[in-house]
Amino acid sequence: MVASARSAPDGAARSLETSLLEFFHRLRQARVPVSMVEVLDAIAALGHVDLADRAQFRAALAMTLVKRAEDRHAFEVLFDVCFPLTPGSGAAGQAGPGGSPPGPTPAWPAEGAGSSPPPSTDLLEALLDALRHDDQAALRTLAGLAVDRYAGLDAQPDASERYYLYRVLRQVELYRLLQLALAAEDDAEAGGPQGREELGRRIDDFRRMLAEQVRHRLAVRVGTEQVAELYRDRQLDDLDFLGATFTQLGELRQAVRPLARKLAARVAQKRRLRRRGRLDVRRTVRRSLSSGGVPVNPAFRAVHASKPDLWVLADVSGSVVEFAKFTLSLLHAMNQEFARMRSFAFVDGVDEVTGLLDDSDQAVDLRNAFARARVVWADGHSDYGNVFERFAERYGPDLDARSTLIVMGDARGNYRDPGLEALRGLRAKARRLYWLNPEPRSEWDATDSVMSLYAPLCDRVFEVRNLRQLTACVYEIT
Repeated sequence: MVASARSAPDGAARSLETSLLEFFHRLRQARVPVSMVEVLDAIAALGHVDLADRAQFRAALAMTLVKRAEDRHAFEVLFDVCFPLTPGSGAAGQAGPGGSPPGPTPAWPAEGAGSSPPPSTDLLEALLDALRHDDQAALRTLAGLAVDRYAGLDAQPDASERYYLYRVLRQVELYRLLQLALAAEDDAEAGGPQGREELGRRIDDFRRMLAEQVRHRLAVRVGTEQVAELYRDRQLDDLDFLGATFTQLGELRQAVRPLARKLAARVAQKRRLRRRGRLDVRRTVRRSLSSGGVPVNPAFRAVHASKPDLWVLADVSGSVVEFAKFTLSLLHAMNQEFARMRSFAFVDGVDEVTGLLDDSDQAVDLRNAFARARVVWADGHSDYGNVFERFAERYGPDLDARSTLIVMGDARGNYRDPGLEALRGLRAKARRLYWLNPEPRSEWDATDSVMSLYAPLCDRVFEVRNLRQLTACVYEIT
């Protein structure tokens, strides 16, 4: 097969062949076009690299198998699944396809292990320094340390990858990091659009590194078969926002605007049907005289179906930011179906972003919009109580009986005051209050989630994890 494999024992060679064949199969399942010719090219390329060097091994496969930029992320994900690092390997260690890294990397103890972790400010400062200098090795090491410290794989051994990544992102607030990095760049007079775009790219790269480290650990714990199953091709409408791959997220974004047009047409039709009110008995009897007293043409009272004033309050912290992007994009594309729409983003502070969601045919850059908004008030960790109080103080007086308030978030407030009185006051002013939660219902009220405290104050609470549920939710509440 390849030089290194031929010199290895038969069992080792068969193991590498099996892993490669599985890798090719997984890529095809993920809709990455891998032909037989490309497979042969990949096998030939492996004969010219050191298989003990993980970076060379990955690069050789990527150059021969990946032909489209949108397939790169699927390749990276499935490579980590089919060729995981061995247990105990460091975050930045270079392990071969099945070998061990040159040496261990120190790791923080898992949550609940009994020893005290380093302060979060130390990690934040190290991340900021690595981001400013684009130190890939340091970022990869810090990603492994963050997963070891915050993912809680030992505390919750049966949870999903999305759950572990969510736990990490709640502690490592990436938009908080981006704001601090942008502030540092501005202080150094090195800002500007290009600098902001580059920092945003580095933040996205670090998020992918976190996901990679989670996949490494899961592949060791539960096996590649179970982890790779998460990336099998599925119906677009049923993909979870919080667990979709990079390629799938791109496909979901492309599906939002056509979906918005179809949904707007359905909402308009529903509004027309609402104009038919109660049966008008007097007019119906008069009409029946022409048909011998048979009411073949009943008359109904006309009802004015008004468009609602929509207020959207979106949590943009941690991994739920992807959910906020899709929901705001969908509602923004349907804004003609509302009398007025105002949008707000929050973490532990709240700021209005309506001006950034104007009537434009171009896709709204929500990532930069959230980064520019003043959504961080103190430490950058979710604080629903403070958000509701500040929102009621600054914007509450404008709420009235025509307003429909939609709160989008996971109701995880880091064990802080939930702000029930402030939310109760907002509900008293608004016509309707709806809550959209991107987490599965089975995870509501777990750890610091207080969804059961907010639910009684809402007219409806919706589980919104994918496009199908989002479509049904928007259709019902508009």
